[in-house]
Amino acid sequence: MLSPSVFIIILQYNNSQDTLGCLESVKELDYPNYKVVVVDNASQEAEVNNIIQYINSQELVTYNLKLITNPVNLGYAGGNNVGIKYALENGADYVFILNNDTTVEKDTLKKLVIAAETDPKIGIVGPAIKEGEKTAYFGKISWFKTELKHVYKNGRISDFLGPKEYVIGAAMLIKKEVLEKIKGFDEIYFLYFEDADLNIRAQLAGYKLKIVPEAVIHHKVSASTNKLGSPLILRYHMRNSLIFNSLNAPWTIKPFLIFWAGYVVLKNLVKMFIMPAKAQAADAIIEGVIDFYKNKFGKINV
Repeated sequence: MLSPSVFIIILQYNNSQDTLGCLESVKELDYPNYKVVVVDNASQEAEVNNIIQYINSQELVTYNLKLITNPVNLGYAGGNNVGIKYALENGADYVFILNNDTTVEKDTLKKLVIAAETDPKIGIVGPAIKEGEKTAYFGKISWFKTELKHVYKNGRISDFLGPKEYVIGAAMLIKKEVLEKIKGFDEIYFLYFEDADLNIRAQLAGYKLKIVPEAVIHHKVSASTNKLGSPLILRYHMRNSLIFNSLNAPWTIKPFLIFWAGYVVLKNLVKMFIMPAKAQAADAIIEGVIDFYKNKFGKINV
């Protein structure tokens, strides 16, 4: 019996040295049926050329390696969707979303696929993610928060994640059926919250989420997004948290969203006057609220 076909999607925005490290680890995977697609999100020419040179040097590599270059930066959601579309059009049974600032252990993919194949209702599977001295297993959703937290724990992981838990977007193995049904990532976000959003939509479509602690990847946290600059990151987090809550929060608390937004604006206006050193950050958060209520979605142009 043939192993299911897996397309590994690695999204790059500059930071090609991280991508090359990721590709070197992927090359050592012991899974027998996978292809790799690097999607470049309009990086600098030198960064793209590094990947082209690497591909040209890999003539004897047994796995297929393809580069797709986007003419503009489509963000995490849009960039990965380009890779997902290519994978589904070319016979993927699974798509493995993998951050370019990660490395995988040799048996990671095999363990993930084996777990996914045990139940047709398992839609998304994730590994343990080593972040330096800590290991993250899954994400936790809290309403009216500007950031979603990773869960670090010892002991047994539940067989399936709950309705307020999600597989972390740094590494997600997703079944073809899920992507065909829910249409990939929601590009309204551009950056942040889209992985949790996708997990929620998968659960609502009837699929289970599972973590395989024995499968391990290593992650350099926020290696690429740190370069956006702190105020811009704060603006994305604020706007996207409002989007996420407006789309996914229980109907019993959605009416309070506007009061939370008002509280955030008032708090940061006060902060701008009494804490001048934090004025730039406070202004970015307020801009995030304004973006949401002006329906300025996708990429933030500054």
